[in-house]
Amino acid sequence: MIRKIFAIDLIPCEIVSRDRGAPFFPVQDVRDLIAGEDVDVIETLVTLVERVAEDNPESIASNKTNFTRKQHALEQSGARVIRAPAKRLPDGGFKQSDDQRLIIATLSLALRLRPDFVVLAAADGDFAPMVWELRNEGIRTEVLARPQMLASDLRRAAYSVIDIDDVLNTVEGAH
Repeated sequence: MIRKIFAIDLIPCEIVSRDRGAPFFPVQDVRDLIAGEDVDVIETLVTLVERVAEDNPESIASNKTNFTRKQHALEQSGARVIRAPAKRLPDGGFKQSDDQRLIIATLSLALRLRPDFVVLAAADGDFAPMVWELRNEGIRTEVLARPQMLASDLRRAAYSVIDIDDVLNTVEGAH
């Protein structure tokens, strides 16, 4: 049986899903499709950014409620949620560490569990060093992304690229 870890950079996956008219990225359906026959998806990791609230009690409570609802929905779909708190920058903008947190969690888990493959739903070149390190350890990475949005260094590091739109078409067709 082939063993896989499914790692999801949620923000870009949800953007693709919304572009297609869906309200959210169907984690469980995509996980089930990845599993197929003779594949054990041993873990699903997903980053969830905790937004910075405005400095008032209503905004803080609303942010906490929204985060908790989304976290529970993702956990119900079989995912392990990696909390990624955003930080306010001096210029008023925000910085989030979701890519770094997903890289650390995925690499750590893969080196412990030694899957045959990691399926990485992401397109950012920041993931390329992780994918190269996984290859050095004999773990292949399939990248799930829109090919036209995929960073060239991530493409070079990947074992294969799967078009996320094809996957979502298959999932939508199954319902």
